[in-house]
Amino acid sequence: MVVEMPLSNADVVVVAVAAAVVLVAFLWVLLSRRATARRLAVLTARMGESDLQFGGRAGLETGLAKLERVVDSTVSVASEARSGKSLLEQALAAVPQGVVVGNDQGAVVFQNATAASLLSEVGSGSTARDAVQALLVSAADGKADSSSVKVDGPPPRTLRFQASPLHDEQRTLGGIVVIDDQSTIDRHESARREFVDNIGQELKRPVGALGLLAETLAAEKDPAVVARLSRRLQNEAQRVSRVVDDLMLLSRMDAEEHPAPEAVPVHLIVAQAAERVRAAAQDKDITVNFGEPPQRLTVMGDRRQLVAAVYNLLDNAVKYSPARSVVEVRGRQDGDWVDVSVRDQGMGIPEADLEHIFERFYRVEGARARHVGGTGLGLAIVRHVVGNHRGEVRVKSEEGQGSTFVVRLPAGPPLAAPAASAKAG
Repeated sequence: MVVEMPLSNADVVVVAVAAAVVLVAFLWVLLSRRATARRLAVLTARMGESDLQFGGRAGLETGLAKLERVVDSTVSVASEARSGKSLLEQALAAVPQGVVVGNDQGAVVFQNATAASLLSEVGSGSTARDAVQALLVSAADGKADSSSVKVDGPPPRTLRFQASPLHDEQRTLGGIVVIDDQSTIDRHESARREFVDNIGQELKRPVGALGLLAETLAAEKDPAVVARLSRRLQNEAQRVSRVVDDLMLLSRMDAEEHPAPEAVPVHLIVAQAAERVRAAAQDKDITVNFGEPPQRLTVMGDRRQLVAAVYNLLDNAVKYSPARSVVEVRGRQDGDWVDVSVRDQGMGIPEADLEHIFERFYRVEGARARHVGGTGLGLAIVRHVVGNHRGEVRVKSEEGQGSTFVVRLPAGPPLAAPAASAKAG
């Protein structure tokens, strides 16, 4: 038998409170879930996934699983974007031109190292930076434009700027400016024009002399005069031949930078180079003192190129030395190296020109230098030959005090016995 006991008023209150708490908790969970579902729905809609449903427990679990996949995909896209940005920055850093990127307000947001260097160098000042800023603003307005600026050195430069706007499908995002340093191109073009002029002048004189000598020789009856004219004719012909040889030698060296090395006696190099310059030295009554190097001394390299290098040093020494002076050639060994030096008593080289004298077609300015002729190839050949033989060339010069050039080359094995004197030529 069950005995029912009536609830007291206190028990009723406790039960009511408990029921209220349970109801409130249930409503809070229900409302929180709905609020969470609404927030998740808004977030997924912002990510372009408006079809995800979060209603009910099953719907919430399914929606969350899909949301996880969306988040994973978004993280992957963001990672790829960061990787793409890094690759783009690396690619722009490798571009030889300067590159500056601006936003839709024309403010710089990126520049590669080349652009930073060109725009911050001493001498560029604010001129180049102002030009870039103006072009970025123009590009942000959707206009492509270009300009160029000449800036003082050192070294003096000509900078050319090309600006283009950057668009997406709806609007202009900003602009890009590409900076080209035209200085090297301008120098090469100037050197090319100077070379054409120099080579024309260098060939015009001997060719004109050949014609005049031939005409005089045809009408001359005196054997002594005929002999003298014949020698002059031969000298002028050799002068033309040497110009052509210089051009062909440079062409060959450009095509084959590292000759097959062999042990070449230094005294033969010096003797052959001195023989080639003998006629020009005699015309000015210049003594070429080549104190013959030890016959066992050798260098490793290509004989023709080495003779050409020493000859060009001697030729310059004779050209730029006063009449009745002395040009000295010496060869000596210094450990694993052989030094061949050429010293003259000529006009010397201005300090400002020393860093340029080995450039092709470069010639020292000034009245005293212009009258001696030359193509501007001699010292370029010297540097090229020395570079091909993994050596170095040094110069010490002072205006009015002459010049000394030293060619340093790797020493070869000493000859087993003194080499037989070879006929120079």
